[in-house]
Amino acid sequence: MILTFIAFAVLAAGLYMYIKGCNPCNEILIDWGIVAAVVGTIAATVMVFLIIIAHVGVDVTIEENRIKYESLCKRYELITSEYEDISKSDVVKDITEWNLDVYSKKHWANNPWTNWFYSKRVTDSVEMIEIK
Repeated sequence: MILTFIAFAVLAAGLYMYIKGCNPCNEILIDWGIVAAVVGTIAATVMVFLIIIAHVGVDVTIEENRIKYESLCKRYELITSEYEDISKSDVVKDITEWNLDVYSKKHWANNPWTNWFYSKRVTDSVEMIEIK
């Protein structure tokens, strides 16, 4: 969120400098205004594009995460039972990777600098798997 506001502020500052530079014809102010406006436009466009990408297809992502979660839970149940067919270290590694991914998504979704780049519905739908 804050990064997006900064991008639009740089764009606005660049336009303001350009307009002010045109009034008494200050070449340095015009040049810096153009640079700031171009940088702000590129940054704002990228930010808006990333926000749109994060919020499109949320239902599919939620369902994929649910399937992965249930699969890992089932695999964990199998290794805690009498079956020895599954490599326990692989299951624990996969569950650890899942938990790290969930923690990372939840962290960045709650960070005011980046929260617009993550869907709140997706991060609320995932849960960590407890390993005993």
